[in-house]
Amino acid sequence: MRPAAPLKPHIFPHILSCVLALLLPTASYATPAELVALLDKIIENQPEQQITQGLQEMYSTNQQYSDSWIAGDVNVVVHHENDSLTDDDDYKNWQAGVEFPLWLSSQRQAQKSITRSYGEQLSAHQIYLRWLASEQLRKLVWNYRMAEIEVEAARSALQKSQSLLNKVKLKVKAGESPKIDQLLAQKAVLKQQNNLVQKRSALTIARNNFKRWTQAQNLPDNILEQPLSPLPLEQHPKIIQLASALRISRAMMEKTQAGKRDNPTVFLGAQNDKDKSSENNSLILEVSIPLGVNPGFSPRLAEKKRTVYEQQAVLDKARIQLEQATFQVQQQLTSAQQSIHLAKKQYDISVKALSMSEQAYQLGETNIQNVLLVQQQTAEAKREYRLAEARTGQAIANLNQVTGHILGAQQ
Repeated sequence: MRPAAPLKPHIFPHILSCVLALLLPTASYATPAELVALLDKIIENQPEQQITQGLQEMYSTNQQYSDSWIAGDVNVVVHHENDSLTDDDDYKNWQAGVEFPLWLSSQRQAQKSITRSYGEQLSAHQIYLRWLASEQLRKLVWNYRMAEIEVEAARSALQKSQSLLNKVKLKVKAGESPKIDQLLAQKAVLKQQNNLVQKRSALTIARNNFKRWTQAQNLPDNILEQPLSPLPLEQHPKIIQLASALRISRAMMEKTQAGKRDNPTVFLGAQNDKDKSSENNSLILEVSIPLGVNPGFSPRLAEKKRTVYEQQAVLDKARIQLEQATFQVQQQLTSAQQSIHLAKKQYDISVKALSMSEQAYQLGETNIQNVLLVQQQTAEAKREYRLAEARTGQAIANLNQVTGHILGAQQ
């Protein structure tokens, strides 16, 4: 039989200390207080919280099982002998008692290990849910903020188009521009109006999602986080959660190994013997110790080992995925930070170009198509500049999330 894959020993000494550190109330790590306050609302509405109750019951029942001095169910045994249909010597025998299995030392230790593992998983799961809640809140907040920026940009673009239309109307009325200019300007206004309707619809959806989970209507005034150094993988909530599940699987395997032989059983009872000349009462103590190996041991052990291998593979894969995700988000943050400067320069140039094109149009030196094109480019440049600023804040939040930082927890 191939031995079970060894667990990485450096994981488990950190689990309990990491869990306790994360569970203790601490000051927020430069996270806006209003943002941290919303996290509790997310947690209250988490469907996954129901799993916590199940884990609590698993821990409690295994704790009771570990504290029990018998290893299984108690059987009531009744035995009676009577020779009235054979020799008819008036012989009668009655036995009554209870029979129950006892723990082997290795089995008791394995069961206690299972109980401890469920306790660790319960704590790890609570932290894991807070990490998931942080992820959801970050997504809700930044989706909402991005939608707000889109609406603000669409509204600004509409105002610019409307202002240009008013100027064109005056020139057309004065006979300085053809009526086609007014039609083109009106077309641009209608386009911006339609764009604003769509962006407002997207904002309504984002606001509704945000309100559904946080019970709040508006975003906090400050949602920007400070970038934090990545946590060691052993302290990452997801790794702690998966490691606790692996620990349970390993403890289950150890218990199966300890059950290579069936449990010894004890019978405690009383006996009454009666014949024609006498009647005797006695107490009975009977101990049964299995000597052979349980024939179902090997398949059960192989199944437990398979589970351990699978859990180890999931844990190793999660490590790789987190490392890759961290690198990817770090690159996104770098790109977003660089984009701010470039977007700002492009916006500044577009503003100057728009001012020049509008002056040229007033002087009759260019046509309305050129002005509308530059106006559209300026609106897009302003939008990209505002989004670039927001993407940087979003990338910081994503980086803190991927590297294991829970909102409001001091790491």
